Amino acid sequence: MQSTVLDGLNPEQAQAVIQMPGPVLVVAGPGSGKTRVLTSRIAYLIEERHVPADRILAVTFTNKAAREMRERVDRQIGRSGATSGLWMGTFHSMGVRMLRSDPGAVAQHLGILPNFVIYDDTDQQAAVKAAIIAIGQDPKRIPPRRMLSRISAAKSLLLTPAEYAQTEVKTYDDEIVARVYDGYDAYLRRANAVDFDDLLALPIRLFDAAPNVLERYQDRFEHILVDEYQDTNRVQYVLVSNLAAKHRNLFVVGDPDQSIYAWRQADIRNILDFGNDFPDAVRIDLEVNYRSTARIVAAADRVIRENTQRIDRKLRTDNDDGEPIILRELADQDHEASFIVSEIRRFIQREGVRPRDIAIMYRTTAQSRAIEQAFRTSDVRYRIVGGLRFYDRAEVKDVLTALRLIYNPSDQIAFERVVDHFPIGRGLGPKALDALNDWRRANQRSVVEALVAVETPDAVDGGPILGGAARNAAIKLGQVFSSLAAESRRLPIVELFDRLLDETGYQSAFNQESEEELNRWANVLELRSDLVRFNDLPPATALPTYLEQVALISDVDALNDEDKDNTVTLITLHSAKGLEFPIVFVTGVEEGLLPISRAIEAEHDDPNQVEEERRLFYVGITRAKRLLIITHTGHRMTYGRTEDRVPSRFLASLPMEHVKTISARSPLGRSGGAGLLDKARQAAITERGGFQPMPAASLPTYETGQRVFHPQFGEGLVTEVVARHNDQELGIDFVRHGKKRLLASFARLDTVEAAS
Repeated sequence: MQSTVLDGLNPEQAQAVIQMPGPVLVVAGPGSGKTRVLTSRIAYLIEERHVPADRILAVTFTNKAAREMRERVDRQIGRSGATSGLWMGTFHSMGVRMLRSDPGAVAQHLGILPNFVIYDDTDQQAAVKAAIIAIGQDPKRIPPRRMLSRISAAKSLLLTPAEYAQTEVKTYDDEIVARVYDGYDAYLRRANAVDFDDLLALPIRLFDAAPNVLERYQDRFEHILVDEYQDTNRVQYVLVSNLAAKHRNLFVVGDPDQSIYAWRQADIRNILDFGNDFPDAVRIDLEVNYRSTARIVAAADRVIRENTQRIDRKLRTDNDDGEPIILRELADQDHEASFIVSEIRRFIQREGVRPRDIAIMYRTTAQSRAIEQAFRTSDVRYRIVGGLRFYDRAEVKDVLTALRLIYNPSDQIAFERVVDHFPIGRGLGPKALDALNDWRRANQRSVVEALVAVETPDAVDGGPILGGAARNAAIKLGQVFSSLAAESRRLPIVELFDRLLDETGYQSAFNQESEEELNRWANVLELRSDLVRFNDLPPATALPTYLEQVALISDVDALNDEDKDNTVTLITLHSAKGLEFPIVFVTGVEEGLLPISRAIEAEHDDPNQVEEERRLFYVGITRAKRLLIITHTGHRMTYGRTEDRVPSRFLASLPMEHVKTISARSPLGRSGGAGLLDKARQAAITERGGFQPMPAASLPTYETGQRVFHPQFGEGLVTEVVARHNDQELGIDFVRHGKKRLLASFARLDTVEAAS
């Protein structure tokens, strides 16, 4: 019977399936059928080359992808048990399988017994917390999550605690990390536990210590296939290279233009340098996009060609032109959200589009707040993928519960969350909490009254008796929340919010060096923007009205998970990779959001960050199959302040012959006149082809010695000023966050005092 494995493949796909022996790099553009190529190659190896399934290792990045690929291979071969013995799964599942398969060697060389457990994120934080305490430090002053992030980065570079201490310690903070890392590693060993980073690093350490184990795996795996190779980190690269060293049949598939996880230690150089690592490698480009219309493909290709870190090839399609890309300028984030929801209602009601076929994508989770608010006043259901509903995010709930405690001083749950999550609660341990609760129950007082009473234990009523740090923390909490409760009847709600964050020290709980932590802090500031809507209400009613609305929203929102097939998808651009939708909205395509301000501020020292932001925009574009709508605003509320916004520099790369531009002042569906985008094109294009954030004439100028205030970094001193393209690059020494380099046009600086 003639094989059908190659049926339906285009010439490049078929070549990729049959190309062997030796290393092969398949550069697979979005929608080019890479999964089909991977599954067809496995089927071809088994059916045509008669390679036993247990001699094949296929690595994916998600368990779901592994399951789907195995099912597709089984269907292609059409023979029961054909894939029995095939190693297919994620890097982590492969690592744990190797550690379980060699219990004697693992015990001898790594000191790990066969019944080891795998710690999840919560377990890891508990272990790190114990390590912090063991070195005499306070885990509330040294956040365990920040330590875990630094330890994970070290493990991704295959650095042991001793190696980290020897080579990476340059500051006092590095020394703390080294000591915590050492204690954390010892804690895991005592518990006979490993974390997810260990599942990748420990097999390599095992291979170094026991070369015979590595040799056995090298003999076994004649063919190794790796999906999403652009997302591999240093450890994964070393692991795969070691396993493939003997047979050298390494088949990797990826797209450097979709490498968007550098913040997870993914290293784009792994795919860019594949030809240098394997000089005899054959490179095959899958350029034909089967997903999107010709206009969308042309736009994606034009946008990504501005990057330098890439493998040059032409993205193309045989699909029809389709509808023009809509580039829509809106007044602000509320106008943007209203436009999106009204367009979606029109698609559903007038054109019969299913809600499941529509996705709204954004750079930061904080952007979903205004969009969610607009959905709640409509009859369209939505769901959030890749993140929690805005009001359910931990940092947002922290602040909401603190506001609840201000409004209701007897709210025990809110009080306990404040103690657990706010720096002001440091020092109150279980015994102190028990004493406070016993006293308030016996005296029928509120939580805040119990805190206030700690300061006067010898008074007539007698207060709870606490000592040391617990007493100081209780007194401080009582003073702050009793004062805020009184002020809540006088202060506008936004000012109350600012006082809450300032007096509780909540911002210090966030690591300003971590992308994840900065996104979480952005959510807190987005909550401030949400409160602005209630700022004109009388202070005595604003807070209870807001808290009631949030509570009711939570109840209604629970309905959104009942029918996922009948919901619009809200998703971050990072989470959207690998998905596709007939209709896609990419929102907030503005300087400071896409590219994110952090990348812009670092551009002078690390231009690769802006290139990754461009890849993120490219990923968003290529998720759309039929219709792509890109939005940006003229103004956006940020940190509770309305600011002028400028279209993203990435929009300058769009092929305007395929784009329909609609300004904020144009009727819906008609081409706009000279909107913000048109003005930006004429007056603010940099020599690199991007948009300047502000016209030069409107930029303030700064001098060395000037004191300034930044909404994120606080107060600082300008120590250096460098002219750059009608802008200024500023060196600023911040009181709390050290030295930073910022562009004046993006920094949102306020002058504290004039230069001396």
